[in-house]
Amino acid sequence: MTDPLAKDQIDMQLLLFTIETSLRVVKRFQFFLWAQGSLQSFLPHETLLCACGDIERGDYRTMVLSRSVLSPEHEARLIDPAGGLLCRLIEDWRAGTREPLCSGGGRLRNGAVRALGLGNVLAHGCREARGDQTTFFALLGMPDVPGEQEARRIELLMPNLHLALLRVNDFERREGAERAGARSPLAVSLSARELQVLDWVREGKTNHEIGQILNISPLTVKNHIQKILRKLDVTNRAQAVARLAALRANESGRQAAGDA
Repeated sequence: MTDPLAKDQIDMQLLLFTIETSLRVVKRFQFFLWAQGSLQSFLPHETLLCACGDIERGDYRTMVLSRSVLSPEHEARLIDPAGGLLCRLIEDWRAGTREPLCSGGGRLRNGAVRALGLGNVLAHGCREARGDQTTFFALLGMPDVPGEQEARRIELLMPNLHLALLRVNDFERREGAERAGARSPLAVSLSARELQVLDWVREGKTNHEIGQILNISPLTVKNHIQKILRKLDVTNRAQAVARLAALRANESGRQAAGDA
């Protein structure tokens, strides 16, 4: 007969080991090795689906980490933003009480899981107060039907899963910016639409007026401006306009130096 106390001690040791090793994760390959090592010991699974971003608006990046090689078609069915499994799981999680989803529970639509032959599924997410850095994780192909114990485990581990994925995404963004160093800093920072919005901000237009000019809603204009402020690392519209002028001046200087 299994000693419950001994089992609890083993679970705690596994949890602490999984947390400790997660703190070293910065790059994608490190996240993969951790998921296939420490995380596997704590929550065995075949495939891990990850999402990170503004999940409320459907603006997020995805990652698929699997012990087996998945075909592009199968992977697309897992992470397709227009109805893939990950999208459906996120919808179920948001529609409920944002507690862990288990394939044996009532809040998860098991039809999609069975249709893809994925076996047992456990999923959960973590939302930051500002809303644009939500993470969500789905463990597919678990050896047993997840229950209260597995739900409790993923709840305990969620803050570390969340932070590890944020570190990976931050590293990849910085790395991408460095690789694009030869390109215009302005092109790296802002999209064409964001540049349009900021140009009209510079002209003193309100969100409502910019929306009318660009044929978009004032709320969409507001969202663009919030992203512009974050990307330019400023706190208000005036600073954003000043930062834009500085970037364009630098860009002109770079071009002049290149022509010389």
